[in-house]
Order: sequence, then C-alpha cells, then structure tokens
Amino acid sequence: MQIFIGEESGYELLDHCSLVTSPYKVDEEVVGVLGVIGPTRMNYDRVIPMVDVTAKLLSAALKQPD
Repeated sequence: MQIFIGEESGYELLDHCSLVTSPYKVDEEVVGVLGVIGPTRMNYDRVIPMVDVTAKLLSAALKQPD
C-alpha cells in the first residue's frame, strides 16, 4: 500500500490530489497496481481499506488454479 499526498507523487499534474495504491499479484508476482485518485482531503479512513481489499480480491480472482 502506498499513499501519495499532493506533491509527494512527483507528478505536477497531481500536486492538488492524493493517490492511494495497492499492488495485485498472480502467484506472488506483482502484475498491476490498483489506485484511487482523489482530493488531498479525501476520507482516507474509508478509501485505504477499500483499495486494500479490492486489490486482495483481484489477486484472488486472478489466482491460477492448482
């Protein structure tokens, strides 16, 4: 899980935004990153768990059958 607030992202376009990201995996290999872009004053207490759970569910859905 990574959280970038305002200028922390390093992208001038996102200076007035926040970014909450979490990777998703297939067989323990990161294959992508799920993220939410919002205002710097977004409801982090709500967004962080949603991004985390969604990334975990996506990882589970992409899991290769044994």
